[in-house]
Amino acid sequence: MRRSVLTGVVAFGIAASACSRQPKLVETSHATPTVAVATHPAPAQQPATPSPALPVTPQAQPASQAVLNLVASDQTEGPFQIGGQSFTFVKHVQGINGKTSGDDSTVEWWELRDSAGNAVYRRQYPVDFQNGTLDETESVDARQLKANLGEGILVEGGELPSAPDGGWWVQVFGLINGNLTTMSGALRTDGPFLGEQVEKYQPGPMPGGQQQQAISHDVLKFRIWTGNVSIIYGVMIDWIQGKVRPEWTCTTAQGQPAGCRYPIKADPAPRKDLTFVRLFPEPESGFTPKHVVVKPDSKIEYIEAQASVSWSTGQDDVNFGVTDPGNIWLHVKIDGQDGWISGEEDFDAVGLPQSG
Repeated sequence: MRRSVLTGVVAFGIAASACSRQPKLVETSHATPTVAVATHPAPAQQPATPSPALPVTPQAQPASQAVLNLVASDQTEGPFQIGGQSFTFVKHVQGINGKTSGDDSTVEWWELRDSAGNAVYRRQYPVDFQNGTLDETESVDARQLKANLGEGILVEGGELPSAPDGGWWVQVFGLINGNLTTMSGALRTDGPFLGEQVEKYQPGPMPGGQQQQAISHDVLKFRIWTGNVSIIYGVMIDWIQGKVRPEWTCTTAQGQPAGCRYPIKADPAPRKDLTFVRLFPEPESGFTPKHVVVKPDSKIEYIEAQASVSWSTGQDDVNFGVTDPGNIWLHVKIDGQDGWISGEEDFDAVGLPQSG
């Protein structure tokens, strides 16, 4: 039987992580130290000071033209009441005179300030104004983060132009030992931020049969594109240690890093031909697969995926994404037959061709 290749394209393709544009930072300063992920050294930080609005020096334009075309304004969000303290978010926006579109303004810098007006954190971006337009724009907003185990401020931003579903980020600030502290750099991946939620799981019984209490933690959820489906990835907020980290890390029986299993979002294309897949009992190529026929009207359930996700901590950003899109395993059920598939031919057969 010759396998047919479907040509459908998944509707929500997200650009590969290698294409994500990294921001060009001009300045970042902190009044309290950033706490890095445990496996990476924390970068040295400098104390922040209250910062007045900074003038823009546009590139490749006469100063007189910039003054005529760019209009600056300060915008304040809050106050946010965190642990009995008050904080505000202030952003300095440069906009093109007479324009109201979101593409015609950009955030030059933003600060989190305490009740006395002192900056506890500041971040700044370049402003490139040429030929009457802004080359790139940055949008940033803040909101209060009231989670199950702690409270803080969540700053969300995005850059244009950017790859599809790329360019967006979030940064977590928590009240640690009475101080508002950044718990992470800007969290970036090739997919949208889905929001925060509480995850609970039940540990296995202790020796002797005693049942342990259920454990809960606060998690930020992201959707990451693999090339065929999206996985739903969790970043845990560790309020005790004052940092964020992957919700799950997985290893083999020999202690080597391994892919974890994640919930997925699949958008299959219609199937028109009779074909088949190799259905493995486990996500390992060493097992013997069975060949399962896939008909155009076959009932297919897309259950979960196994994938390795990288996690890289820099001075100002945390980047994470699928490490090897060519080594994704997908758990499916085809007309009641349960198993795992891998490889583009089998993904095509179940209506999930590669895209993005």
